[in-house]
Amino acid sequence: MYESMFTKDLVNLNVNATDANELFNLVGEDAHAKGYANADYVEGLKKREQSYPTGLIFQNLELAIPHVDPEYVVKPFIYIARTTKPIAWLQMGDSKEMSTKNFLFLGIKEPQKQVGLLSAIIASFQDADFISDFISATDADSMTELLKAKFTDAN
Repeated sequence: MYESMFTKDLVNLNVNATDANELFNLVGEDAHAKGYANADYVEGLKKREQSYPTGLIFQNLELAIPHVDPEYVVKPFIYIARTTKPIAWLQMGDSKEMSTKNFLFLGIKEPQKQVGLLSAIIASFQDADFISDFISATDADSMTELLKAKFTDAN
């Protein structure tokens, strides 16, 4: 169901960003240039993340799942980013401080699908074997195949 949202075109496992704003600008400009997000996407990310932090801490991995309201999305996507150094972030729910190098940017056109996708992602990252494979993926091809396979099997 979600596997079509993963494309190696939207995987960057070597992002050189030092903070959330820099990361949002880099990912947002790339998603916009490739036709997935509109020109206001970066501002949408910043606004939503400020109100609703997206950091999650799993057993062997920290992850953030930034997302925006549908009006910023041209076509549905999931952008996978890994930074070269951890970036300070706030946790989902309680806004406690954390840091992470792993990001899944969700571009959802239909809001009712967002809850299901978030649930599927959270369930996947509770699987130690999947986390190990995710951490081990070092290029766009292997990351895309891993996520397509995981989210095809989940449905």
